[in-house]
Amino acid sequence: MCEADCQALSCSNPADPALDALSFYAYLQSRHVRPAALASASVWTRAMLGQEPTDISALYFLNYCRSGGGLIQMRSDRRHGAQYLRVREGTQSFSKAMAADLPANTIHFGERVDAILQSAPGAGSSGSVVLSRTGRAIRAKKVICSAPTPVLQTIHFTPPLPPNKQLLVDSFRYGYYTKVMLVFRSAWWVERGYCGLVQSFKGPASIYRDTSSPRDGKYVLTAFLAGESGRQWAREKDPRTREQALLRQLGRIYDEPALPANEFVEARGHEWSTEALSGWGCPCPALPPGVLTLAGDALREPVGNVHFVGTETAAEWKGYMEGAVRSGRRGAREVVQGLNRSRL
Repeated sequence: MCEADCQALSCSNPADPALDALSFYAYLQSRHVRPAALASASVWTRAMLGQEPTDISALYFLNYCRSGGGLIQMRSDRRHGAQYLRVREGTQSFSKAMAADLPANTIHFGERVDAILQSAPGAGSSGSVVLSRTGRAIRAKKVICSAPTPVLQTIHFTPPLPPNKQLLVDSFRYGYYTKVMLVFRSAWWVERGYCGLVQSFKGPASIYRDTSSPRDGKYVLTAFLAGESGRQWAREKDPRTREQALLRQLGRIYDEPALPANEFVEARGHEWSTEALSGWGCPCPALPPGVLTLAGDALREPVGNVHFVGTETAAEWKGYMEGAVRSGRRGAREVVQGLNRSRL
């Protein structure tokens, strides 16, 4: 049912006001799904967006899945699936390598953007001025804005953003999402014949995945703390108590109450909900019912000389690095085409 409705949508221009009028939860109820199916669907929205199914538009979630080839492919560990590959060196290796290839002083750290000013048409000059909070002013013919859409609330635009663009900025929101890597002395779950992939309806973690690197002697189960069960876990501020909650959960799941704690080495995690510059969340902001139908056309539209990119603006693979890269290429094409037209 979900897969069929998902595949019927356009990746780039989803249009179904009836679906957009419903939360994903209401959509499921309208299809008379059983409690077990509803619980599974709740794990999907938590694991993929950190959201409860009551909080997001059915159209948005189904289009999100469609952008990655469909719900089944989004959840798949097989070839071409969203969970198929990992980067042994860590994904930050990409950004570090690209930064190293740029000329010196190309990237300016500590220059948080405060405002983007655009010249009024016919004012005798063209382009934009980007102002940082340190007082730095950078003049440019074109600006590519790659900040997550919720972060745009912290940037002053002159002239103001058009109403539909502003509606998207005000409506896009992250759920709760934290990953915690639990490092163990051995892959004890493999030794007992398990693959390390866990889905939990109760929490605190909704998903566990084996993210070990045996070549490096690292044996890791990564916990995905997402949605309301993740928020409840996060209310406990003591790191040791948080770790123990996850180890107890693993003990219950594998029916080995003491083994996870006995093999435990350390936990490493990061709470994106505390990061203002990432938009107070991860991996991708989502929309509540009604907004995509009203303002979806403005998602990728430039505003004057300002172009908007980012994984949530991608037509394909929203929420993933693939989507972010594709959106960046689109933004670059828009800028090159605009500059070429200005020379005519």
